[in-house]
Amino acid sequence: MNRRQFILSGLALGTTATLGVNGYQLLNSDDTANSELVLAALLPALLYGALPTAPAESDAAISRTIAAVHDSLAFLPLRQQQELQLLFNLLAQRLGRLALSGHWLPLAELSLPQRLTLFARWRDSYLAVLQQAYHGLRELLFAAYYSQPEHWATLNYTAPRFR
Repeated sequence: MNRRQFILSGLALGTTATLGVNGYQLLNSDDTANSELVLAALLPALLYGALPTAPAESDAAISRTIAAVHDSLAFLPLRQQQELQLLFNLLAQRLGRLALSGHWLPLAELSLPQRLTLFARWRDSYLAVLQQAYHGLRELLFAAYYSQPEHWATLNYTAPRFR
């Protein structure tokens, strides 16, 4: 167990033990619903300005990006997969979300400026674990979004042709 797992596990288990909640299930859940819930809430903030302005197109782009994230997770090393799943599980649960974001409300109920502030606090945090969460999510979500061919035009990118 590395330092960040120890800190996150200790934080989650300490708060759940205090309130009598089963922490083992929180930390070892492989529920993809948690990741979809967290990604659907964080993507509009992280991709602010890059998403289409029409709500239907924006929702479709977010859905495609979530699917691309789930597809790309299988190619990450097992340790990184477990750390991301732990982060998603913590952000989906009230106590983990309170510890990591300072908000009791679900991430989807936070306003866009509050979500942007959350990312800024993680980026500028003195805790390396929060900085790692920010950079890891940012890189993963940007890669999943901009790897889709329909977004290449905004980057003035044309795929190379192979013969």
